Amino acid sequence: SGGCTNQGGVCRRHGAELELCSSKGCTNISMKGGVCTKHGAKKKTCSSEGCTNQVIKGGVCIRHGAKKKT
Repeated sequence: SGGCTNQGGVCRRHGAELELCSSKGCTNISMKGGVCTKHGAKKKTCSSEGCTNQVIKGGVCIRHGAKKKT
């Protein structure tokens, strides 16, 4: 849609429906396993040795080479 390069159907920006956390009363967006990070979905950490930052892209955090969105 409109020059979108996302693969596998439709991206969130162009109308994909988001799944909500399956935990009762939670309105957060679900991650893995149908739950949000607050209810047990694990956040991926940077693959650089000793780094505990959250992955942004390609297995690394911004400090170790992931590009910031502009």
